[in-house]
Amino acid sequence: MDIFEIWLNKKNESKWIKRALTDPSFNNFRKRGVKQDNPEFEELNPPLETNTDLATYGDALIKFCYSEILLDKVEQLSVKRAKLESDKFFVSVIARHYDLIKYIDRDKDDSKMPNDYDYGEHKGNNHNPHKYIATAVEAVVGAIYKEIKDLNSIIELLKSWMEL
Repeated sequence: MDIFEIWLNKKNESKWIKRALTDPSFNNFRKRGVKQDNPEFEELNPPLETNTDLATYGDALIKFCYSEILLDKVEQLSVKRAKLESDKFFVSVIARHYDLIKYIDRDKDDSKMPNDYDYGEHKGNNHNPHKYIATAVEAVVGAIYKEIKDLNSIIELLKSWMEL
């Protein structure tokens, strides 16, 4: 069990991991459920924090760590790094490896949010509906760093992902 899997299992213990695994669509899903029970209820107070900003933070960490790992070790750093930090890799390889979908709080009624890891199957119009899964991967990396403040652990995690 690696650090990513350890922290996935701490979803209910860590505000950062909970946030990393909360897609923005989940607040609408919750709101609809509450309105079905009480049509006069207008807003959930407060809405849950979602993973968008944390994913940006995690993305920056991933870029930095892969640059640290690969600098002077590969012919074209940017090309190799781009493959390892692509949404397709995060969905098809990383998220599939951890079965990440089962951890993500999202709008489960939204048929446009696929419940699989077949990244290429739904591609079109410069938007891939699997993006929410890749976003969660990045956000979890950011959340792990917020929890442990240890860049070496993130680097070791990413090295292990290179072997998948």
